[in-house]
Amino acid sequence: MSEVRDTTYCECPFSSAIGFAQRALRERHIQVSPVETVAEHVAHATKVVDDRTDRSRLHDALLLVWKPEHRGLFPDFTGVLTVRPKDRGVWMRLQGRYTPPFGVAGKLFDMVAGERIAERTARRLLDGLITEVEAKWSAARRNGV
Repeated sequence: MSEVRDTTYCECPFSSAIGFAQRALRERHIQVSPVETVAEHVAHATKVVDDRTDRSRLHDALLLVWKPEHRGLFPDFTGVLTVRPKDRGVWMRLQGRYTPPFGVAGKLFDMVAGERIAERTARRLLDGLITEVEAKWSAARRNGV
């Protein structure tokens, strides 16, 4: 199993970030890719769970799992999205695990280049998700929510 993680700032209040992230993921088809020209649609599911990475207080995290439509090039993924307060927003962190496809050959490829591809894929997914969360937060503020 290989791991991937990425953390980026999101301009959304701590109390709303996980809810907006779950809504954003439910409302769209996810494409995962390290670059725009090579993308794979994935069937995905989310579930709000307890954030077990923060032992100081109880709050929510978002479990995210996906399976690619075309088996082979992209692996299945299981991860968790967590948030931590930062200024007027949050640090949003995506952390997860995947098993490289193609057995031993896939593991070797993962060591040479696959881990970097997975990191870029996680960054692109997280950046897109943050854009949507920030848009939802902005719309909520405009509507007085």
